[in-house]
Amino acid sequence: MLGISHLLISGTATSLLLGTANPTIIAVGAIAGLLPDVDISTSPAGRVLPWVSGFFESRMPHRSCTHSLFASGAIALGGYGIALFNPSFINLVHAVIIGYTFGWFADCFTRGGVEMFWPSPVRCVCPGNRNLRLRTGSNAEYVVLVILVAIALFIFNINNSGGILTQFNRLIASPSGVQRIYNESGSTHLIKANIKGVRYADRSRVNGQFYIIQTHGAGFIVLEPSTNKLYKASTETNSQIIIEEITADVGRAAITTVESIFLEDEPIVSAIARFNRTGTLVFISGQLSVDEFDTSVIPRDPYQFPSILATSSSVTLEAAPLRAVARYLGDEFATGSLQIRSIVSSS
Repeated sequence: MLGISHLLISGTATSLLLGTANPTIIAVGAIAGLLPDVDISTSPAGRVLPWVSGFFESRMPHRSCTHSLFASGAIALGGYGIALFNPSFINLVHAVIIGYTFGWFADCFTRGGVEMFWPSPVRCVCPGNRNLRLRTGSNAEYVVLVILVAIALFIFNINNSGGILTQFNRLIASPSGVQRIYNESGSTHLIKANIKGVRYADRSRVNGQFYIIQTHGAGFIVLEPSTNKLYKASTETNSQIIIEEITADVGRAAITTVESIFLEDEPIVSAIARFNRTGTLVFISGQLSVDEFDTSVIPRDPYQFPSILATSSSVTLEAAPLRAVARYLGDEFATGSLQIRSIVSSS
């Protein structure tokens, strides 16, 4: 099989199985697909590593040891051993193992087959009819190459658009699909929700894009980027937006962190000041005890999520924007615990 065939098969398999469009990881997987042919000196891998190819070529036939489950197991053992000492390499290790395995497995469809269960000399070939197997450089292989290119472009496009899960969610347009995407990528990316529905207050239509801040019951607390207003979007009747259809896209990279702080009869504004960072979305949740608080200062808008609820002796916060907390509660002395959710996104 041609080297370009191995590159396409292994690169495509790496992208599909790891659900990635990262060019570095795909390239590593594709190049790993060439390594099984290091057992012959005329191959790309053999020319780069002549001392290795010389060792195998003088001792065993082509497509034997290096084209086997044994070889893939040895690669996996060594790769995961390295990853134990440096976990940041784990995705690259996955790519090498997938690329290498698919690199030799593709040769099962050639006329010579491979010794998959080496050291057993039995060759695995597919299909059984020899005339239907691929011959290196034949017209049939070039047809396969064209098909592989089409499949590769299709898979890369899917992964570049958020992956198969995102595409499936777009198809079914359900909160459960969005929940899975948020659980999978919400800590490392902004999740954009595309919502169609109605406002509970007046049944006016909603059709727009929002950022998911966090889950809430069977729905989500979402932020409208153009107005910085918060809503609960759900199928529940206590929501500001009643969902009819919802899909999600994985947006730009954004790291979400949650920190806890405790206030002991101190000004709220002083306790949260250090979280007021440029380029960071900050939302505060928790329960505070206060003395003789004037609840009339808290705005009441039936169209927005009530992120601040207050009585004369207590304040409950749920995904309340930091600026709103500082504006309406900043000078109050309070006791209690708060959870600070910070979302730092790339430009």
